[in-house]
Amino acid sequence: MAPPTRFGLPLNPRRPPRALVLRDLSPEEASAAIDWSGWYLPDDAERHGKAERSGIVRLLLSVVAQLARERGWVDWYAGADHAFAWVRSEPLVRVLPDLYVLDHRPLPPLPRQWQTWLPGHRPPRFALEIVAGDWRRIYEDAPAKYWQLGCPELLLFDPEAAAARAPLADERVPLQLYRRDPDGTYLRVHAGADPLWIEALDAHLVVLKDGPHPTLRVARTSRATDLVPAEEEALRAEGEARAQEQRARAAEQRARVAAEARVRELEARVRDLESRVTRR
Repeated sequence: MAPPTRFGLPLNPRRPPRALVLRDLSPEEASAAIDWSGWYLPDDAERHGKAERSGIVRLLLSVVAQLARERGWVDWYAGADHAFAWVRSEPLVRVLPDLYVLDHRPLPPLPRQWQTWLPGHRPPRFALEIVAGDWRRIYEDAPAKYWQLGCPELLLFDPEAAAARAPLADERVPLQLYRRDPDGTYLRVHAGADPLWIEALDAHLVVLKDGPHPTLRVARTSRATDLVPAEEEALRAEGEARAQEQRARAAEQRARVAAEARVRELEARVRDLESRVTRR
């Protein structure tokens, strides 16, 4: 049976959007319609590992906010759980980064979702996807989606791979960083467990396994010991520093009072001795 035709020409099959990223298109593919349905993200889409992800993101947002205060950043924004759509005719083609960073602070109120064809709706400068559920699909599709979105840096964090005592099969790794080259190529520039430098933050991200679940923290250098504290940790440290300073001042005051009392005691003894000498 002959293939269906339109105006006497054979119809090309619909192709998935990932072909735009993974390889050059053949002329037949280039003229085919794109089947976006595999990338639809409905509002009620199930998200695996929600509780674990929220803990990681909440801590990381707090740490990034503290980093911004240290650096004096004002015109920037870090958010979570806002979708980004980039195909105007397909509003369900979107990604939902667990955390994202924008170059400029948006005016309130924030939109329900970012739509990059609208004025003021820009792709994130950096995006974090925490791997949960169908890890193979995330590994395969996420770089292609964020490449099309126009996100310069994408980090995939796989907590299961980070928690494993032995390497998992099928090349699962704790961290994968994709970065967009000036020529537009999206390259995986890091895959492993070592700390890695994030251009958008001008700092390193490291995996910590102190608690029951691995977490991500920001480090000022590649050494995992030089960590940026979370906001509550910084406030607690500031409170402890103030308390220590107050204790030091109180101790200094007590020492000064004791020293002055000792001087007065010595002066009194001297006067007593002088009076005895005079009476003789």
